[in-house]
Amino acid sequence: MAQETLFLADLHLREQAPEVTRRLLALEPRLAKAQAVYILGDLVEAWIGDDAPIDPDLLPAFALLQRLNEAGVPVYLQHGNRDFLIGPRLARRFGFRLLSEEVVVDLYGQPVALAHGDQLCTDDLAYQRLRRRLRHPITRFILQHLPLGLRRKLAAGLRERSRKATGHKDAGIMDVNPDTVTTFMQRLGVKVLIHGHTHRPAIHHEDGRLRAVLGDWEDGAVLLCATADGLRLERIEDAGTTTVLAEATWPLIPPAGA
Repeated sequence: MAQETLFLADLHLREQAPEVTRRLLALEPRLAKAQAVYILGDLVEAWIGDDAPIDPDLLPAFALLQRLNEAGVPVYLQHGNRDFLIGPRLARRFGFRLLSEEVVVDLYGQPVALAHGDQLCTDDLAYQRLRRRLRHPITRFILQHLPLGLRRKLAAGLRERSRKATGHKDAGIMDVNPDTVTTFMQRLGVKVLIHGHTHRPAIHHEDGRLRAVLGDWEDGAVLLCATADGLRLERIEDAGTTTVLAEATWPLIPPAGA
C-alpha cells in the first residue's frame, strides 16, 4: 500500500455513542501505518478543560492517540467548535500536537491548508458572533478557571442552544461561504483546502482549486486519505465495507517563479 496521510474530523465522541469510539478503535491497524494523522476538530462532543476528569467511555480513544504517538505516528489535533478548550496539558498526556486554527502543511510537495471550517461559515452571523466571543483569549481564560460544575452547565446550555438554533436555520446558511473560502485560500497561497464542521463529505473542484470536506461519523467512519497521487474520501461501514465517496488528483504545482 502506498504511503498515506490520514485526516478525520467531527467524531463528536461521547458516552451516548459508543459505536463511534468502536469505529475509531477498529481503524487502529491502518492509522498505525500512516505517515501522520490529522484530527481537524470536534474529536469530542464537548470539552470543558484539561483539568476535568475524562469520561471512562472516551479514555480508549485517547489511549489510541497515545499508542500512535509511541509507535512513531505523529498525531495532530486542530480545535473545533466543540473542543476548543483542549489544551497543552492533555496534548502532553496523550502525545498529540496542537495546531493553530488555520495552518498550511506540505503533503507530497503540495501546500495544503487545514481548518476546522466553522470560520468559513460566514453567512451564519449569529454563530460567528458567538464564536468570536468564546474564542477570545479573555473568555477562554475565564472559562478555564470557572468551577467544573458551572462549566458543565454552561457546556450543556451551549449544546442545547446550538441544537435549537440549527433546527431553525436554513441549510445553506450553515455551509461555507464561497467568497470566504476563496479569500481564505488566496490569503494562505494554496490550491487545496481540507476542512470539516459542515458534515457534508465531498471533494469540490472550484476555479482550479480543491476543497475536501470531511464528514461526521454517525453512519460510519469517514477518512480522507492523502497520497502522492492525490486525495481519496472514504466511508468505512461497521462491517468493514469501504465506499469511496470522492477522489481527486493534486492540482499542478506551479513551477518556481511562476
